[in-house]
Amino acid sequence: MYQERAQIYADNGFDTTPVQGKRPILTGWADRPDVAREYNKYEGCNIGVVLGGQHNVIAVDIDVTNEECAKQVEKLAEDILGFAPSRIGNAPKSLLVFRSEQPRKKQRTGVYEIDGKDCGVEILAEGQQFVAAGEHPDTRKPYRWPKDKLSEVKATDLTTVSDDAISEFMDAAVVVMGNYGNLKGRSQERAPSQTSSLNFKEQQGKIGEVNVALAHLPNDDEHYETWVQTLHAIKGALGEEGYELAHRWSQRSRKYDEGETDRAWRSIKDVRAIGAGSIFRWAEAYGFNLKQIREPARPTAITEQVAEGEPAFPLLRASEIQGPVAEREWLLDQWFPARAVSMLFGQGGVGKSLLAHQLANCVADGRDFIGIETRPMPVLAVFCEDDADEIKRRQLSINEWLGVNDITSRASSDLYIWPRVGGENGLVTFPADGEDQAGEFFTDICNEITRIKDDAGSDEIFIILDTAADMFQGNENIRRQVNTFIKTYCGSLCVNYKASVLVLAHPSLSGMSSGSGLSGSTAWENSARARAYLSKEDDDMDDVRTLSRKKSNYSASGAQTDVNIIWDQGCFHLPTSPDHIDKIEKRALKNKIVDAVKQAWDEGNPFKQRSGRKLLDALPILLNERRRVVQIAAKDLEISGAILLDRKGYRTNA
Repeated sequence: MYQERAQIYADNGFDTTPVQGKRPILTGWADRPDVAREYNKYEGCNIGVVLGGQHNVIAVDIDVTNEECAKQVEKLAEDILGFAPSRIGNAPKSLLVFRSEQPRKKQRTGVYEIDGKDCGVEILAEGQQFVAAGEHPDTRKPYRWPKDKLSEVKATDLTTVSDDAISEFMDAAVVVMGNYGNLKGRSQERAPSQTSSLNFKEQQGKIGEVNVALAHLPNDDEHYETWVQTLHAIKGALGEEGYELAHRWSQRSRKYDEGETDRAWRSIKDVRAIGAGSIFRWAEAYGFNLKQIREPARPTAITEQVAEGEPAFPLLRASEIQGPVAEREWLLDQWFPARAVSMLFGQGGVGKSLLAHQLANCVADGRDFIGIETRPMPVLAVFCEDDADEIKRRQLSINEWLGVNDITSRASSDLYIWPRVGGENGLVTFPADGEDQAGEFFTDICNEITRIKDDAGSDEIFIILDTAADMFQGNENIRRQVNTFIKTYCGSLCVNYKASVLVLAHPSLSGMSSGSGLSGSTAWENSARARAYLSKEDDDMDDVRTLSRKKSNYSASGAQTDVNIIWDQGCFHLPTSPDHIDKIEKRALKNKIVDAVKQAWDEGNPFKQRSGRKLLDALPILLNERRRVVQIAAKDLEISGAILLDRKGYRTNA
C-alpha cells in the first residue's frame, strides 16, 4: 500500500510515514526524514499522515463506540468546524481532517465511560499521525473514506478552523458524551441520560424553575467538563436569558473566573443536546422536586396580626390626622429605618457578611456602629454562605474589636447567629403558574423569631438575611416576584414581628462596573426602603472599603452618604491610626489625579510627559498637593494601568 500510493498523498501536500498497523516504523518519523519518501522500501506498510507541518494539518479523532453518541459528536463537528473528509476504521468511531489557522498542540477531552467502554474526543496535531490507508489491525478491513477520499484532496483545500471554533466544538462534545456516560477519574453525582435521543419537551425551561434547580446543584469543586456541561444546559434551557444565572452558579466555585465564564458562554452556539430536563434530573439527587414546584400552594405563614374586627390596612382621612406623631425611628441612624426592609449590596469577597456581622453585634449590645448610632434590640443573623467554624472565627475577631474577652465580659446574649450553608434556604418560590409559594424555611424563621423575642422579652427584632441569592428563588427580572419577596415575605416580618430586616445581595456585573451596586433588576432598588453599597476601588489597597448610602427615603438632607472604613485584624474599623488615615488619603489623591487626567483629555488639552503642560508640574498646583506625593501616586496609577501615556498625552484607561 505505502509503496503504491504514498506518493499520491505527498503530491497533494501531505507528509507521509510508513506504518505497521497503527505504529510508525521509522526512528524520528515526526521530524519527516527523507527516508520516508523512499516509497519502494516499505512494501506492505500502511500509509500514515504526519500532522502539523507546512499546512498545519490536524485531525479530530472521535473515539466513541456508542452509535448515537458518535453521530451527534460528528454532527457537532460539521456544524461548528465545517465539512471535512471522514475516515472510518472501526465504526462508529471516525476521524475528520482539517487545517488549523496556526500551529497547535494536541488536545483531548476526559475519558467517558459509555456502555462500559472508554470513549473520548482528541484533536491530533503536530508530533502525531493517523493512518490514512491500509488495513485496520482490529477489523482486518481496509480504512474507508465514505465522503471525499483524502487521496483526492489537496492539503490546501482542507477546511481551515480557528482555535475558538475548536474550543467551542470540544466543549460541546463533552456535553454530548456526558449525556451518555460518566467522566472517569472522579466521583460522578450526575446520572447520564437513559434515552438515546433528545427529549425536546425537556430542553427549554422557565427561568424560575431552572433557577431553583441550580440552587440545589452544588458547585464546590466541579471538573471543568462538568462545569461546561452545566453552562450548555443553562443556555439550552434559557438561551441568552440564562447569562446571569450561568455567572451566579459559577460564582459559587472557588475557581470562578469572570472572563473564562464569559468566553465559555459566548462559545456556546446552537444547543440541541441538553437543556432544562438535564438540570432538573441532576438537581433531583440533591432534593429538587419539580412536581412540587409545579403544584403551587398559597402560603399560610403570612398573616396580619391585628385586633379582631379591625382592618389590616385601615384608611386614613386627612382631616382627622392630628399630632403629635411619634418621631421616625432608625435601626442605623439615617441609614436603615426601623421596622422596614433595607438592603446591603457588595460583590463577593468585599466583606459585606463581616460588616453585617459587626452591625449585628453593635445592635444587640446597643453600641454605635462605625460612629453611627444604632437602636438596641435582639438580633437573628442568618448566614447562608458561611459554615459554623467560619462564623465562630469571625465572632472571635469581632470580640477583640469590641474589647470583649472571656475573663471580664462576653459578647451579647441577644445575638443569635444561624449558619445555613448547604441548607434549603428558600423563603419563597414561584412555581410554573406564577403563584408564590412559601418555603419551609419561611415557617422555620418565623418560629425562631417568636422564640428569640420571647427569650429576650423584646417587642422588636433585627433580622439579617445573607444572601438574597439563597432566599429568593425566583426571577429577579420579573418585577412582581421581587416585590413579592421584599414586600410580602420580608415585609410581613416587619409587620407581624416589628422586625427591622437587612437583606444582603450581590450586584450584577453592570452594577459593579457603573458603581451603582445594583443587581440585574431595578426592582430591588424600588422595593426596599433603603440601600447601601460596600465597595473597594483600588486593588493595591485591598484593605480599604467605602460604605455608600445609595438610597434612604427617610434620611435628612445633607446626611453623610459615604463612610471610609479599613480592614485590620479581621474587622472593619474607622480610619483613626496615622497609617489608616494615610491609606485613605492616598486613595483620595489617586481619585483626584484620575479625574483631572480625564477632564484634561476630554477638553482636548491633555497632560504631557516632557513638553507643554507637564503632568508632574501641573498636577501638584492644580490639586494643591506636594510634588513628591503626586509623583508617587501618578506612578502607581501608571503601573496599574489606570492612566496611560500615548502620543497625544495622558489619558485614563476607560
